[in-house]
Amino acid sequence: MIVLETTRLRLRHVRLTDAEFILELLNTPGFIDNIGDRGVRDLLQAETYLIDGPISSYQQNGFGLYLVERKESGEAIGLCGLVKRPQLDEPDLGYAFLPAFWGKGYAIESSLAVVEYSKRLAISQLLGIVSPGNDPSIAVLEKLGMVFDSVLHWDEDDSEVLLYRLNIY
Repeated sequence: MIVLETTRLRLRHVRLTDAEFILELLNTPGFIDNIGDRGVRDLLQAETYLIDGPISSYQQNGFGLYLVERKESGEAIGLCGLVKRPQLDEPDLGYAFLPAFWGKGYAIESSLAVVEYSKRLAISQLLGIVSPGNDPSIAVLEKLGMVFDSVLHWDEDDSEVLLYRLNIY
């Protein structure tokens, strides 16, 4: 199901047939270094990730991470959407793209569409979490109007993440 469209992009619900793309994306060095190793090493694990993650979120929350495709080619280039994490009081904006598509404005373009979509979902505040030192991602959050809120200690390894916040209305 197509959820959003921008000038260059289409954001749609993920499907199990996207498992090969997900396997590739989740194992790029940038994803592992900045978001984390999800332990997805084969197609079955990628399908499980999709079922337990975005697909489950669509059903439970009415939103989730969406597959980002280039309109002109239908090529999958990344994920962008909303994530409801038990550690956070509001949904957070998440995005990840294959390295070949970094620096082309796709993160901003898709994220702006998701922020607008959040208004339709009556979400009044969005969060963004980012690894310290991930300057390109910090720049995306700041271009969206998010402001730094605090440093959080995350997950079982007690790693630090920066929390950004955007009041939508």
